[in-house]
Amino acid sequence: MPCMADIATPPPSEMQRPARPSEAGDGLEAHVQHILQSPQFARAETQRKLLAYLWEQRRETVSEYAIATEALGRNSSFDSTVDASVRVHISRLRRKLKDYYQSEPGETEMLVIPTGTHQLMALDPLPTVEEPEEIALPVETSWTDGLRPYLLPVLAGLCLALAVTVGLLGWKYHTLQKSYAVEQPKPTTFWARFLQGEEPIKIILPTPVFFHFSGAPTFRLRSTKVNDYSHIDDDPQFRDLIKNLGTPGVEMPYTVTWDTLAAIDMARYLDSVGAKQRVSFDVSRDSSMMVLEEANVIMLGTHQTMQPFHAYLQTLNFTLSMNERWVANASPAPSEQARYDRVSVGAQRSIEPSIIALLPGRAPGLKLLLLESARTGAMVTLLSSSAGSNSIDEMWRRHGSPPFFEMVVQTEVESNKPLRSWPVAMHAYRAQAPANSM
Repeated sequence: MPCMADIATPPPSEMQRPARPSEAGDGLEAHVQHILQSPQFARAETQRKLLAYLWEQRRETVSEYAIATEALGRNSSFDSTVDASVRVHISRLRRKLKDYYQSEPGETEMLVIPTGTHQLMALDPLPTVEEPEEIALPVETSWTDGLRPYLLPVLAGLCLALAVTVGLLGWKYHTLQKSYAVEQPKPTTFWARFLQGEEPIKIILPTPVFFHFSGAPTFRLRSTKVNDYSHIDDDPQFRDLIKNLGTPGVEMPYTVTWDTLAAIDMARYLDSVGAKQRVSFDVSRDSSMMVLEEANVIMLGTHQTMQPFHAYLQTLNFTLSMNERWVANASPAPSEQARYDRVSVGAQRSIEPSIIALLPGRAPGLKLLLLESARTGAMVTLLSSSAGSNSIDEMWRRHGSPPFFEMVVQTEVESNKPLRSWPVAMHAYRAQAPANSM
C-alpha cells in the first residue's frame, strides 16, 4: 500500500544499477543544472534548494540537522526527533526526481535518493551496445545465377498473392473481432469533462496524523484539530494531555479504510472508461500542492485529513464541519440554506451532508477534484452512476455551466450504509488557484 512508511532498503529499481557518490564526470554537473531549470522544478523552490544543497554536499554524509539549518532555513533549535520536515521534504524530492524522469522519456535516470537515506547518489550509466561491424563475405557464383532474371518475376507474383491472402484474413479477423467485442462504456457527463486531455491523474488518499511519545511508547494520540506541530495550540485539551507523555513525534502510518475502498472503486471506474494508463495513487503524507502543477488530482477525505490542500479549502464558500455533521454556506443564495445539517429520519436512518468541488489546478488545463465527506464511497457512486451524474449535470447547467464549481451533496444512510446521494446546492468557483506551496 502507498501508505507504508519508508524502509531502509532501496527498492529494486534503485538496485539494478550500482549507485555511487555523485561523481559521474563532466556531464553530470550539466545534468543536475538541467534538472534544476526544468519546468518540474521551476516552481518548486524548496525542492530546488534541497537538490542543489545535496548536490553540493555529495562528498559528505549530511545529517537531518544540517539539511534543516543549511538548506531549509530552520533555526539552530531544530530537533529531528520532534520535527519531521526534513524527512517530508526528502520524500517529496525523491518523488519529484521520479516524476521528472518519467516526464522526460529521453533522459536516463541518473540521480536518486535511496529510500531511508538523505544522500544524493548517481547511478552508473547503462552500458551501450555497439552495433556489430559489417563483414564483407567473398562472392561465390553458382548454377542459380543464370536463373535470377526469371526468379524475380515469379517471387514478386508469389509475394503479391501472399499479401492479398493476408489482407483478406486480416479483414475477416477484424470483422469477427468487432462482432464479438464488448463495447467499452462511455464515461458519465461529469467524468467526460474531467478526463479531457491526456494529463496524468493522481488519486490521493488521506493519512491522518497521530502522535507518539517518548514517555509512552505504546500510546498513540490523535486530535482532529491537530495535523502538524504548528496546530498543537488549536486544541487546548490535546496540548494539556501531552504535557506528561514526553516528547511528541509524528506518525502517519495508514490510510482511512473507507477512503481507500472508495479510491479503488474510482480507479476501477476510470479503468473501465479507458483512463487506466493515466491513473496512479499517492498519500497525503507525501503530497503537496506542487502535484497540481503536473497532474489532475482527486483528493478524498475530510477537512482534517486534506491538510495539503487547506489553502484551497479556505477559498470555498461551503465548509464541512470537523465532525462532518453539517456544511456551512457562507453566502447563501435566496433558495439556499445557511447551513445543511445532518438530519435523523428514523432510528437507524439519517441524511448527511458532504462537499464535492471541482477546482482549477496550478497549470493550464489541470483540475483538482475534492470529495470532502465522511462517505467518500457514496460520492464516487454518485459521480460514476448515470443517474447521479445526470443530477449533477442538471444543476450545473442551471447555474450557467461554470468550468469550476463547489456543491453540497446529501446522502441518505441506513445502518451506516449509504442508500442514495443527490446535490442540493451549487456555487460557481471563480477564485484563482492558491499560489502558496505547503
